[in-house]
Amino acid sequence: MEQPTFLHRQEWMKLPEDAARLQLEQLVKERLPGFTVKSFQRFERFDQSNYTAILDFEGAEFVFVPGDTVTLGFDPSTLPFQHWKDLIAPNEWEDTDIKSYIQERFSPVRQVTISPMIVEREAANKGYFEVPLDDERLTSEESYAKVLKEVRETQRENYSYNIAGRYEVRKRGDEISAWLYFPASHQELVEEITASGFRLPTEDEWEYLCGGGSRTVYPWGNKFLTGEKNHHFSAEHDKNTPFFLDLPNHFGLTIANDPYKLEVMMDSEWFLKAGDSGCNICGGAPMELGYLPVSTYYREPYIFEPDMEYKEEITGNYTFLRRIIRL
Repeated sequence: MEQPTFLHRQEWMKLPEDAARLQLEQLVKERLPGFTVKSFQRFERFDQSNYTAILDFEGAEFVFVPGDTVTLGFDPSTLPFQHWKDLIAPNEWEDTDIKSYIQERFSPVRQVTISPMIVEREAANKGYFEVPLDDERLTSEESYAKVLKEVRETQRENYSYNIAGRYEVRKRGDEISAWLYFPASHQELVEEITASGFRLPTEDEWEYLCGGGSRTVYPWGNKFLTGEKNHHFSAEHDKNTPFFLDLPNHFGLTIANDPYKLEVMMDSEWFLKAGDSGCNICGGAPMELGYLPVSTYYREPYIFEPDMEYKEEITGNYTFLRRIIRL
């Protein structure tokens, strides 16, 4: 079926908001059973803008993202070597061959055509399934009573206690819930998602969703800690102010906001994006290098190491899913 021209970004941006709203309402009615329109909103960030519908599907929020032909990837040699050398503070990282380190961690520059999509706004953890607090699989755990007591007594509004990947107890406001972990391979996970009518993004699609085709290391520029944009990393940060990276981007997505979180891809050689499980930060890297994994074009090489066995068990505490539907 031939795609309507309004689904592509250049044409989409020309539509008045009233006309765009009517097109999206019709799109949902005709092609997205099970979805309902919650609201319409314009998202403006990083010198990019997009007017879209916020959709609901079984309690999860999605947005419409127009397609486009864009340049993706980044050549780190276009920045002076001193730019990368400055990322290394005088600590145990100072002997790192920064040139080689950076060069092998960016996807190559290429031009791609991205299909318009319906995209889940927040990436969700997969592998944990909610069960009753008195589930016998939990009560038989020696540590469970102590864990449950600690979670119930904490003063924190949001708190999670995870036991070695076997189970987790969560507090969200006044609600306490328990979750059991069931492992799944990459193939099993992809089959489950596609059977439900969704798919996961490719690396190309994810980079477009993250940066929109921006030609910088991050969607906002080539340095991480730059002025007011990153004020929340300073001692003066107001704890009531949302973190810079947790705010929705120009497509209305919360994406590449935590180097501990890896998003699962499909149909791509690089099957994990958006983080390094916190390896750099935990390894003592300076802030700029610790947050390099949230760069739009970052690739983490260690996911291919045989002892990691990610393809055999892709679920876990650090892997997240973002469902999409291509239009």
